[in-house]
Amino acid sequence: MQYRGERKQFRLERFTTPSLYSWGENIPEIKKEGMDAEVIIDCGWGHLIFGQTFDDHDKLIDLFLEEKTGRRDLAIYVRNHHVLLSKAPNLLFVDPSITFRLWLHKYRMPKRRSGGFRIRFMQGHKDAERVNEIYQKSGMVEADPQIMIENQFKQTFTYFVAVDQEDGEIIGTITGIDHKAAFADPDNGSSFWALSVDSDRRARGVGRALVRAVAEYYLAKGRSYLDLSVLHNNKKAIALYKALGFEQIPVYVIKRKNNINEVYYTGGPQP
Repeated sequence: MQYRGERKQFRLERFTTPSLYSWGENIPEIKKEGMDAEVIIDCGWGHLIFGQTFDDHDKLIDLFLEEKTGRRDLAIYVRNHHVLLSKAPNLLFVDPSITFRLWLHKYRMPKRRSGGFRIRFMQGHKDAERVNEIYQKSGMVEADPQIMIENQFKQTFTYFVAVDQEDGEIIGTITGIDHKAAFADPDNGSSFWALSVDSDRRARGVGRALVRAVAEYYLAKGRSYLDLSVLHNNKKAIALYKALGFEQIPVYVIKRKNNINEVYYTGGPQP
């Protein structure tokens, strides 16, 4: 009986950590002890805003008002996101995406790995330009190459690329974010963004290998979990993430209404 009670307590604890505490005015101080406040990071394609580090919705609204044309700022882990939206309904919307989490203690190494390519870190301006070519083919917002290069030398960011072993061409990319390095995350988490594979050079298993590379990297660094956000109707990607052990969590992404994402808040056709 004591063991079962301990399991219930563990489950409760998981859902009262700052990243999953999506209701209430304030996170108990013990839950966010040591966490940096009001943290945003520049990913090149836009700002990633860590909502759990903000206690004031008005400050989040001000940040979105400063979004530059052609950029894609977003906020995740926002508490009482419905209240935030009620304060700026003409400015903000909830992205129709689903957030998944992989508890890294559950991760299992593959018995076999796909061949024909290798995974390495992004290196220099040429690599950054090639990454942008892949973003463009995938219909994603391109990132400032200089910002990507500068980010690669920071503890917060890790850019992986998949390289064809025959001609050395980059055929896929993914960006890892270390939450511990970004804002002293009490949850000890991480996430990945901007996973993309060249549609003209699609080798089997590239996306899976890139996700595994990020998961294994943060597992080695001692992080507790790896999060991601994916459009609700991207069934192929969702199937991949579930197969790797990711579980859906009650976390939502907030974005500013702009011409890049208009289709997602006007009810139009979605890819």
